[in-house]
Amino acid sequence: MSNMSHLFGPVPSRRLGRSLGLDITPYKTCTFDCVYCQLGRTTNKTVQRQEYIAKDSILCELREFLPEGEADTDYITFAGSGEPTLHSGIGEIIDAIKTMTDIPVAVITNGSLLFREDVRDDLLNADVVLPSLDAATTSVFRAVDRPHESLSVDQIIEGLRMFREVFEGEFWLEIMFVRGINDGTDEIAALSDAISAIDPDRVQLNTVVRPPREDVAPVEEDEM
Repeated sequence: MSNMSHLFGPVPSRRLGRSLGLDITPYKTCTFDCVYCQLGRTTNKTVQRQEYIAKDSILCELREFLPEGEADTDYITFAGSGEPTLHSGIGEIIDAIKTMTDIPVAVITNGSLLFREDVRDDLLNADVVLPSLDAATTSVFRAVDRPHESLSVDQIIEGLRMFREVFEGEFWLEIMFVRGINDGTDEIAALSDAISAIDPDRVQLNTVVRPPREDVAPVEEDEM
């Protein structure tokens, strides 16, 4: 794996076992600038989808990995240092993976672009999609996720709901709690309403564990 620039792992994952990561966007190219991100501030905050990294380059590395690494891999996971749905070729990459291996495909996403039909279509052939939803009101959304100015939390919640309606795989929603920002009673009630509307297969509650670059604190375990 030493000569791989778009693949990392397999690494142990609490949710996905031995996960081979695919990093398909440049470092810190994202729709959000989350206060809790361990990678630091977003340097390219954008909603522009494009082929940031050549699909053939990504698939070539995967073909090189599979003969020896397939048996030790539970999931091939789109994750890494940016938002994977910003890559305009993610759907084609997923489809190509399906012709190469039976290893299930997971997509870890902030869910911000699922209101777009093209993004929803691109993820339909994944086996597991793991979007995040850290807030359900505008003020808290802006405080915790610091989104691109064109994005709204209502739009994102509706996108998650619309995708859930058509997606036949597993849909696991994650909420990242940050002390003093999105852990208030009113926000939790709003999140609960949003979760009911989205109807995910699982809801995973997390708090800050990996050291973030900014001064934010976790919610205590007994409060989760």
